[in-house]
Amino acid sequence: MKLFHINSAGSALRALIGWPSLVIGVFFLAALGGSFIPANDNWREPDRGIPIFVETNGVHVSLIVPMSAAGEDLSDLIRPEHLADSNLYGTHAMIGWGHRRVYRNARTWGDVKAADIASAIIGTDETTLHIYHLIDPRPAPHRKRLLVTQAQFHSIMTSVRATFRLTADGRSTAYPAYSENNLFYDSVGHYSAYTTCNEWTGAVLRKAGVRMGIWTPMPGGVMRWFD
Repeated sequence: MKLFHINSAGSALRALIGWPSLVIGVFFLAALGGSFIPANDNWREPDRGIPIFVETNGVHVSLIVPMSAAGEDLSDLIRPEHLADSNLYGTHAMIGWGHRRVYRNARTWGDVKAADIASAIIGTDETTLHIYHLIDPRPAPHRKRLLVTQAQFHSIMTSVRATFRLTADGRSTAYPAYSENNLFYDSVGHYSAYTTCNEWTGAVLRKAGVRMGIWTPMPGGVMRWFD
């Protein structure tokens, strides 16, 4: 039994346009719904805790964490000698994970390439961590501050550490990025339309017990949870 029949160039064109449009529409509706349905709905920001930040450039959402706080220290993985100028080593690291080529090619939506979009949708293990060194960051319209407990901070840092791809002797591998104060690092993880860069950030916060949408593939899905 035939499920459908294409009997003209017009119907073929409508099918060619219609089905991808339907899939895209369903994706965005699901992303919107996932970003509004909360996980950890009982979470409340503690009166005292460790300050972290979430920041967006309109494409990616990244976490900003202290290099060293509450018994956690990233200096074994994010090392001063990785930088051409070690004086740029930050008090904080702004950390994002994602599709290697999208991160390297796309600082804005206008930079995104069709081939990278196709790879991102299909899925790939070619991923990277992108890390900026920051000195005493402050809240801004694109950067939201929140407090987390020591246990939540430990969970966040554990998730971050687990995303580095290490060499046989336990070292991270860094590569030049956009400017002198930021680097790319080899990472683990499978990127896809489901597990996007923004969903990685949302998942790290969800796992730590912070209130967050149940699925956050788009930047607004993460940022909407913070004043």
